[in-house]
Amino acid sequence: MTFRPAWPGQVASLGYVLVHQIEADLGLRLTDEQTLRCIEYYRLDPKTGRRLVRRAALRRPKGAGKSPEGGYIGYAEFCLPTQFAYWDVNGQPVGTAHPDPWIQFAAVSEDQTDNVMVWLYDVLSGPAAEAAIERHRIDLGKTRVYFKGRPGRIEPVTAAAPSREGQRVTFGVLDQSESWSKANGGVKLADTLRRNAAKMNGWTLELQNAPMIGDGSVADLTAKAAQRAAKGVLYDTREPPGADTVDLADSAALMAALVLAYGDAVQWVNLDRLLDEIRDPATDPSDARRFYLNTASPSSDWAFDHPRWDDLGGHGLIPKAGSLIVAGFDGARHEDATALVAVDVVTGTAWTVGAWEKPDNVDAWEVPEVEVSDAVGEMFDRWSVWRLYADPPYWEPTIATWSKHKGSDRRPAVFEWSTNRYQQVGFACRQLATAIRAGQICHEVDDGDDVLTRHMKNAVKRTVASRDDKGIPLWTISKPAESRKIDAAMALVLAWEARTDAITAGVKPRKKAHSVFL
Repeated sequence: MTFRPAWPGQVASLGYVLVHQIEADLGLRLTDEQTLRCIEYYRLDPKTGRRLVRRAALRRPKGAGKSPEGGYIGYAEFCLPTQFAYWDVNGQPVGTAHPDPWIQFAAVSEDQTDNVMVWLYDVLSGPAAEAAIERHRIDLGKTRVYFKGRPGRIEPVTAAAPSREGQRVTFGVLDQSESWSKANGGVKLADTLRRNAAKMNGWTLELQNAPMIGDGSVADLTAKAAQRAAKGVLYDTREPPGADTVDLADSAALMAALVLAYGDAVQWVNLDRLLDEIRDPATDPSDARRFYLNTASPSSDWAFDHPRWDDLGGHGLIPKAGSLIVAGFDGARHEDATALVAVDVVTGTAWTVGAWEKPDNVDAWEVPEVEVSDAVGEMFDRWSVWRLYADPPYWEPTIATWSKHKGSDRRPAVFEWSTNRYQQVGFACRQLATAIRAGQICHEVDDGDDVLTRHMKNAVKRTVASRDDKGIPLWTISKPAESRKIDAAMALVLAWEARTDAITAGVKPRKKAHSVFL
């Protein structure tokens, strides 16, 4: 017996039956796209009944329903007839439930596993699933789901867990695989899950946002596997044509791209809200295309927008003596550079107070500490300094001597601000990048060696081990090469952080007209 279509266009798949059972058991209504994907997930060889999909990936923008899909497919693999048994007398496939299902919802962090696990747990705990819970004798544990009286489990797993090699996994969900890398153990975890599923004749479903092209993430590697047409890989994505170049300021073009990217998800996604998010100066354009237009982007190395920075430069912007300012200090002692950068609190004007770099063709060199301290003293003498934030490594004793300087509020003005605090520096760097894109900052241009501009353009992003409340990775700045210094750029990050704190604290200049551009 082999497959015989019951209607024109029918394919050999257990998905037709599973869609109805998922909807009935969980009280859901799958969209047309979700229905078609379910049919594809469970496609069979029309002669042998063998599963055709061993590895699937669903790439969609944020909010498009990826986590719920991972959840209800996980439920199907746990309870429903997902395993081919035989062809009936009409040539239609008949399925059976797995006798010992082992389902894993995997991510590189515990918080990420909640995306799928919590969704399914909430659905199974609701009134719509009461009959299914009773019929299948499901036990909702605190962190796992079991059957009562027979084998089977659903569990969350992370890359931080002990080795999972050899576990008899029948189905695995790889959530947010664009964040799975070699560094955080994600690539190894993906390989292990796939091997485990393969030996059980199971499969895996990858849920991903668009990756950065060439970043080596699991999502990036899966996209390459799909491009090579690897056997058994189902790759489902909706990428609007021209999304990598669409003008984000063109409302009509952007809305059309969003409609295409979200597909059936426009039924529950507020696209007008997404327009506002995309145009928020805090949203990196590359991130906007990846997370909302579902478009894989090349890794953006620049930490700050170079053309925008150039647009914001000018001459004669340094404020007059007595103006209310803040400052940032960053540097090393040997073989590198040190910089002191100030920002006008009211206008957001930035300039280099002092910079010291190792001269060319010099073997041994040390930053002249006396000159640096003199520059700090002259700054406090000339302007009304509210705060100086200084990165302390190598300079702790010297910074301590600067404590004699009082701020505009007659309080201590010099504070250590360590740049090795990943979350704090991540937010501070992004805040400066946002201010540049929004035009909230301007800077003095030096017709000679413009150290600040040179260091700003040297700075590249380096992802840190921290994320914001939306799950977006934070980053700091680093040197692209040893010879390309960035100390003035980091000093500006600290100065801008001090300006933000000054505004939050409601600090005001002593005189109404405190700053006149020269």
